Amino acid sequence: MFAIEIETTIDNVGNVHVPEHYRQFYGKTARLLLLLPDESETSTISRLSEPALEKIWNNADDAAYDQL
Repeated sequence: MFAIEIETTIDNVGNVHVPEHYRQFYGKTARLLLLLPDESETSTISRLSEPALEKIWNNADDAAYDQL
């Protein structure tokens, strides 16, 4: 699995639009992690459950993220 990072808008019917220069991925299945602006002082990432973090950062290469 490899990752790309884009900033986009979720439209009024729930569609997420991927920029055209990523069109080779259109029609493919993907895992989506949403990071939304947080209106409180607690960051979005700190509210993720431990099982969710385990699925994202689960190897020695990602150990830098273990101490959030």
